[in-house]
Amino acid sequence: MNRVVTRLRQIAELLALIWVIVIAIVFALRVGFALELEWMEGGSLQQAVRMQRGEPIYGPPSPDFVPFLYTPLYPALLALLGMIAPLGYGLARAVSIASVIAIGLALWRLGAIEAKPRAHRAVAIGLVLSGYVFGFRWLDVGRGDALALALLIWGLVVLRESEGSVRKAALAGLLVALAFWTKQTAAVFVLVSGGVGLVIAPRQIWAYAGTIALVAGGGVLLGQELTEGWLWTWIFEAHQTHAFNAERFYAKTWGMFVHAAPTLALLTVILSAATLAAVYRRVRPAGVWAALRAERGPIYWGVLALAGLLVSALGYSTQYAEPNAFLPGVLFGAAFLVTALPDGLRDDRQPLELTGLILIAIQLVFALLVEPLYQPIQARGLRAGLVDSYIWQDPWRTIPTREQRRNADLLRERIEALGEPRVEADRGLLALHRPWWSVLAGGEGHVGAMGLNDVDPAARVKLEAELRRRVSAGEYSAIWIEGAVPKWLSLTLRDWSVDLRATGTRRVRPLSGWMSEAGMVTPWRGEQLLLVPEPAWSLELPKGATRIADFEDGSLAGFEVVAGVGFGRRAARSLEPGMPPIGPHGGARLLSSATGPMRLAAQGEVRSPVLTIPQGGALELWIGSSAPSSRLLATVVADDSSQTIALEIPDTRFALAPLRWPVPPELANLPLRLHLIDRSADAAIFVDDLWVWSGPPPE
Repeated sequence: MNRVVTRLRQIAELLALIWVIVIAIVFALRVGFALELEWMEGGSLQQAVRMQRGEPIYGPPSPDFVPFLYTPLYPALLALLGMIAPLGYGLARAVSIASVIAIGLALWRLGAIEAKPRAHRAVAIGLVLSGYVFGFRWLDVGRGDALALALLIWGLVVLRESEGSVRKAALAGLLVALAFWTKQTAAVFVLVSGGVGLVIAPRQIWAYAGTIALVAGGGVLLGQELTEGWLWTWIFEAHQTHAFNAERFYAKTWGMFVHAAPTLALLTVILSAATLAAVYRRVRPAGVWAALRAERGPIYWGVLALAGLLVSALGYSTQYAEPNAFLPGVLFGAAFLVTALPDGLRDDRQPLELTGLILIAIQLVFALLVEPLYQPIQARGLRAGLVDSYIWQDPWRTIPTREQRRNADLLRERIEALGEPRVEADRGLLALHRPWWSVLAGGEGHVGAMGLNDVDPAARVKLEAELRRRVSAGEYSAIWIEGAVPKWLSLTLRDWSVDLRATGTRRVRPLSGWMSEAGMVTPWRGEQLLLVPEPAWSLELPKGATRIADFEDGSLAGFEVVAGVGFGRRAARSLEPGMPPIGPHGGARLLSSATGPMRLAAQGEVRSPVLTIPQGGALELWIGSSAPSSRLLATVVADDSSQTIALEIPDTRFALAPLRWPVPPELANLPLRLHLIDRSADAAIFVDDLWVWSGPPPE
């Protein structure tokens, strides 16, 4: 039996080492990504840069800034480190990665305190790292979660060994208080650890609690005074306006834990029962207090594991929450399992350790190979959804591909190029979902989409009105849109143009959390737009070409309406109410079959002025559609109707693409017309910049 246990320890230790190597590689391949790994990373950086400037981060909401609803230690640390190293995504992620290393060291120390063998200590680290995907790939992103967990676990480890030392108890209280100042959910652990700490260090717990009261409680009172009451508004009261999802709290959270780690769920039940049985066996001969003291390690970490699961459930049940809320449950669950797992080579519980190591090894391999997707079970039930609720791990759901890196690098360059102001009041870029991009573009930052959601409706209306005023006053050189243009901003942008449209693989999305391919029940598929107040670009007329129409004067440029109302009587703007933005294209206006109140439902036909294309010449235009449809037609028709040639309309999804049609010899120098026909009730055709080449156009 000893040999079997030893061999299983070696296997578990090897699996833990594999997890360390895997996560190290993942972190190394993600840390340098040019833009957000998680969409709110920029908000942390924005808070840090405001601290560097000496600007308040807790105050009345303004169009320049609304804080995240967290305590300020993480951005404060970034601001401090940003005096030494460049303040940006890399620094923010480096702090989180260093925090993960600190968590691993704390777990190793925890195992030493509980007199666990090396394999058990390694397993604790492996179990936490194996929860990386389950926790939404969050540990290395530029947010405060990892730092809060590192401070919290170290504080509770120090408390575990503080019996007989007031200094250690006070240090433990300081670390836990700092965890609160990083993320206020640590308050639950403050309450729970104060109670269970009586079993650990009954004579020193006053120093632990007193330090927390001074640093956390006293700090809040001081913060209230310094911020004129706004600190409590943002770190507590604003949270209360978020809806509570009872189904997540009572059922889904627990189902997701069991689904993602079935063997660990079974082991938790086994070790909890073993711990309670051990306490019960000691109660009769020794009394309750002595029994609790004898099993204080498993009891302490078991109660904290329950607190971690409670915090996970509460966090995930809050509006806008994501499964990064599960990280406390993962961390403290691992701490309990390795503490309660017996050392079978030192006592008579070899079968229990053997069982535990087998279940842990299975989970470490399982998490390495399989990604859990709970939604099919929630939607269709356990029996119908189980098979579809697991998929093989795909590293490219976690690690940026070469194409993603290239797209991010190019977009980053484009954002930074906006830093050259057009006018003195130019604020650069407005990017509601990416407020740090404003700073990258040379601006001062602005309120983010999350901030607009967090303020009360009356304040939101005022902030939106001020942003509209700034846009109308020409204070922004560009606007970045994720998905649809906000309704409150759409009319203000009527004269703007599309400079960049990113769809499909050209989108630059985060790799963790909301918007990411791996972060949603249904991955975010919206388009991304860069809008500018001047025409995005105008096509210079090259030598040898004659411009037939560009529609910039607002007229139909000689196109004649043959039938229907789709093309209207005027050229369309790039941004029309009730329509997605159209473009990029050459200029600010274009010919569209979706004008008028009927928009995409409108139908019609127009024909161009007479076109005469010399031998060897060509017709060139920019053309596109809202969606592919056989009822959208572009044809070149001989004026005597003797020939009709269909042009292929590209599937551009509201963008335009160049199309060149070399004239056939038999149609050269004959009068021709371009006919645009929309017979579709749910699609439209778009055309701009119609040219005729007098000779062979350049390649």
